[in-house]
Amino acid sequence: MAEKSVTKKQVEIPASPQHEGIHRVKVWLEWICPVCGGPRGEINQVVSYDGSRRLICDGWFNPCGHVDKYQAVIKEALKNGLNSFWEEK
Repeated sequence: MAEKSVTKKQVEIPASPQHEGIHRVKVWLEWICPVCGGPRGEINQVVSYDGSRRLICDGWFNPCGHVDKYQAVIKEALKNGLNSFWEEK
């Protein structure tokens, strides 16, 4: 049986909750919802607000309704093997 290939996409997201309007990071993700395995939504430009500054970055709405929070996405990117330039410390 052939193995189903998983789509991978690169997104640019806030590097931390206090991004100061400038700190972004590009990460590769498998384009599946980590909760249910369904597809993630279409990537759009959105505004992240850290309480003092705005940052234009990528965002998406999953059709399944599960929400991908940026900090969870960063943790996923650290573990998924697609972002070897990062090392969790």
